[in-house]
Order: sequence, then C-alpha cells, then structure tokens
Amino acid sequence: QARKYEGSVVLLAIDTEVKGDGASDDGFVCGCICVGIKDVRLDGKIRKLGYLFDMRVHEDYQRRKIGSQLYKSAESATSDLGAEAIYLSVNSTNKKARSFYARYGYVISSHRALLFTPLLFSGLFGHRAAAAIRSITSQEMAQLFDSMEGSDLSLAGGLKQLFSACPDKFMNAWVLEAKGPDEESSSLAALTLWDGDGTSSIKIERLLLTPATWKSPLTQVSLLLAGCWVLWLWGLSVWRSPLTVWSALSGACLLFAAVAGTLASAFVRFVTTRRRERARMIAPVAKGPRGIELLRDLVAHATVTAKRQGFGVAIGNLDILDPRLPAFSSGKRPTSGQTLFMLKWLRSDAPKVCDFSCDNFFDPRDMS
Repeated sequence: QARKYEGSVVLLAIDTEVKGDGASDDGFVCGCICVGIKDVRLDGKIRKLGYLFDMRVHEDYQRRKIGSQLYKSAESATSDLGAEAIYLSVNSTNKKARSFYARYGYVISSHRALLFTPLLFSGLFGHRAAAAIRSITSQEMAQLFDSMEGSDLSLAGGLKQLFSACPDKFMNAWVLEAKGPDEESSSLAALTLWDGDGTSSIKIERLLLTPATWKSPLTQVSLLLAGCWVLWLWGLSVWRSPLTVWSALSGACLLFAAVAGTLASAFVRFVTTRRRERARMIAPVAKGPRGIELLRDLVAHATVTAKRQGFGVAIGNLDILDPRLPAFSSGKRPTSGQTLFMLKWLRSDAPKVCDFSCDNFFDPRDMS
C-alpha cells in the first residue's frame, strides 16, 4: 500500500526476545505505522502532506507506550522528508483514537459522509441509462477533472497521477452533458468508478452451506419446491379453517413467511455470487445549473455497473457540506459524519487554516 504514494514512512516495533510462533528471525512484530507522502493542493498552495493510513499494536503489547513511540518516530521521519502536515481518517465514534490523536495536536478538518449503496436491489426493476451518458478514457477524465479549479487535497500531479499509481483499480469513467444556448446555461457531470477492495476482501466460506452448494441449480430448485410445498399446505389449512382471529393471524403469518422467504433467498443468492466487496465512486464533477441532476444519473449508472461487475456495495465519500452530496443521497444532508479527517501541521510557521474546503478531493489510496 505504501508504494502507491510518491514517498512513505513504514516503521515496525519488534520484540527481539520472542522467537518462533510466527516471529521472524529478528523477533516478533508487535506494532507498525505507515504514512504515505504526497504533494497536494491545500490552502491555495501545493504542499507536501503525509497521510497516516495504518497504525496498530498487537493486543498483548498495548498499554506499553508502543503506539506513542511509533507515532512520534513516524512524525519525525515524515517531517524530515519535507512534509508540512499529516492528516488521517478516524471513525467519529472511536473516542479512544480521537483522544489519542488530539493529544498530539490533531484537529478535525473534515466531517465525512460515507454514502453506502447496497447493490442487492440496484437495477432490480431495470435501469434505463441516460442516452447521453458517454464512457471516456482515463486520460480524457484526467483532462476534464484537472481543468476545474483545484480543491483541497487534489493531487499536484492531477488525476492522471492517480491513474498511474493505481492502474489496476480504475474501472470506468463517464461524462454526461446538457447543452444550453450558451456556456453559462450548459451543464456537465462526470464520475469515475474504482475497485475499492484494495489488498483485502471478504470471502464467504459458509452460510449454513458452502457457496458452491447454494449456487447449485439442484439446491435452488429443491429449496424452491420445498418452500412452495410448505406454503401450499399452510395456505390449504388456512383456507379450510373457519374464519377466526387465529386463522386471520395465521394467514398474515403465511403472507409474511412468503415475502420473507423470497427476500432471504434473493439475499443469499446475491451474497454468494459476489466476486468483490466494494466499489468506490471517485472524482465527481458537477458543473452548471443541472450539474447535480446529471451527476445523480451518473451515480445511478455507476451503481448498476458495479453490481454487474460483481460488487456488493458502492461507496461515495464526501464532506457533509460538499455541494455534490445531493447527487449521492436523496435524504437530508447529515449534520455529522461517520468518519473524520484530522490534521496536524508539523511546522511552527504553518498557516492557521485547519478546515479543508468542503469540496475536498478524496484519494482512494487513502482507504484501500
């Protein structure tokens, strides 16, 4: 993961007194910390920042100040490589981690809305893509995105730098335009879709039966016939019973069981046929009076595409104040984020700015 960045700091805490039982020749790795270093736009300037994307200590070694020692060493090494600041992501409910980083001077710089779209029923009733949606190459998307005014955290090398760093993760890019009589009344939207599984993914070994068993046509037909037979017997008994409160209740339970069984079978089939876990929607563009409307069409198109590619969920990650947020969610704008970006300036002459712009760029390398 660290190699995807222009530079990095990777430090290990090793107990040299432990040998064998999973330990290396040097000893047992009881902690690690990783910081990716990149040049990004921040506060109107190109600055070198570190992104702390992994820090962990083995549970048997916690409460020994190992995490503090790792962090201090990583911060010093990151500063020595020329970084002006470090930022990181933390769950808003993780009070322990938030307290740890606040103790070292980190402040909240962005409240993040994680926009999960489960793909179980995506496109269930068909999806009619807007006729004008056009698939574009990564080079065309980079030119389009980089022509916009750069927001905080956007890469100094432009979007093409991201395509070069993670060529195997990019899946597709689309653009949708609505021409007006002049440039001001014209609208445009663009979006990219990425494989967000990174180096790890979920593999289902068993849901009572193995996925191979669930996928077997013989298993599915057998379960369908058995379910229909049980429901038929149940319905027959309800039909022949005199009309009472109990028979009415039994009929309602029969209807509920039929609906629940249908949903359960659809869920099991969906889960056992997923080849990948999560797709990420990155670098949304919305320009002009109909920009959000067009972007909403692209988000719907991207979720259907992700489902066809075998993903279980599609994810967007934006600041809760991002003007593009309504294109990803039809509900009310959230008042707090599920995750937070926290920032610490490393130099005494650092600017006072701590809040990222609300349309800040989300780098998929930070979460892979």
